[in-house]
Amino acid sequence: MAVKKQKTREEIAEAEYNRLVSRYKEANVDEIRLQVNDSLIRKVAELYAILESIKDLPTLYFDKLNPYAQKETAAGKARVKYMAQYTSAMQKLNKEMLGAIASDDDGGLDDYE
Repeated sequence: MAVKKQKTREEIAEAEYNRLVSRYKEANVDEIRLQVNDSLIRKVAELYAILESIKDLPTLYFDKLNPYAQKETAAGKARVKYMAQYTSAMQKLNKEMLGAIASDDDGGLDDYE
């Protein structure tokens, strides 16, 4: 049996970047707009890769002596932080690329700070 090699964060980011560019091209986004927003597309792809790399890590620690006592792990805190950044960047990117209507309400993202 062949062991499946896990992708590196860079490989995941590159694949996500290519997927996003492809999807925007399918939506008939012009080349100039793609070039202007290239760094934002890359940032969104990097955030996605970070989230993918930590998705299987435990987010809570349970005390063995007291199972009701829980603490959030560093991975859990990071996941919340990166998810908020990813969501915000993706909304901005979609607004720039597709002209999506963005609400002035930030959707309660203050909870993530």
